[in-house]
Amino acid sequence: MNFDVEFYLVDHRLIVFAMVALIAAAGEIGFRRGAQKRKSKDSFRSLMSGTGAAMLGLLGLLLGFSLSMAVSRWDARRDVIVNEANAIGTLWLRAGLLEQPLRDDLRDALRTYTDARIALGGSRTDLSTLRNARSKSESMHATLWSTVERANQPDRSNAVMGSLITATNEVIDIHELRLASIENYLPAPLIILLFAVAALSIGFLAWAFGAANQGGRKAIMALGLLIGAILMVIMDVNRPQRGRIGVGVESLERIGETIAALPPHQRPENGM
Repeated sequence: MNFDVEFYLVDHRLIVFAMVALIAAAGEIGFRRGAQKRKSKDSFRSLMSGTGAAMLGLLGLLLGFSLSMAVSRWDARRDVIVNEANAIGTLWLRAGLLEQPLRDDLRDALRTYTDARIALGGSRTDLSTLRNARSKSESMHATLWSTVERANQPDRSNAVMGSLITATNEVIDIHELRLASIENYLPAPLIILLFAVAALSIGFLAWAFGAANQGGRKAIMALGLLIGAILMVIMDVNRPQRGRIGVGVESLERIGETIAALPPHQRPENGM
């Protein structure tokens, strides 16, 4: 298990606590060190204040880029789920081109497969549920494909078989895309870099307040909490199976409800 995965599996509440403690400690240390330098030359204090302002600017850029990267990954995960629901629905419709019992066999397998895909999205922090849903999905791939193989008869239209094979391949291929999207989170060193730059920025700002003898502890803490809140949102969006801002599986649930409500022998007339 690499460092990114180990960091991802750490309880986010512990990470948030450590982050807030780090920023608060940096602010307090910076303020006290600045208070000790109140008699320093104005040029030195200006240099330190300018350095703090530059670091805050750098932190703003890093936070903006990181949030954008995390949100783009969230959008990609959502798109994969929508595409998977569409692929399952397409294969369900095209299964109606087969005669019995192949039609029922393929549609029954799709029902079971859809349930496994919904469970994959609902596994959240339960790793055993995630592994079981993945194993169930991969075993159902063989069932789906074997049904299509049995449907490949010399007297069957090439167009029918071509559409079935294409739809089945799409359903199977999206499985790996879905797993890859779940594992596509921001590198842990980037999150740690954000913590470090945030702490240093608050430390330099607090130093400037302390050296100027202007108080400002409340303002520093407010800024630190704001930065901490942004970092917490970035981490939450970046944790697809563990954060509160998860990617829902409503599209899969809707297609699951649709195919569960229809009897196996019923074939929709439109949408193939």
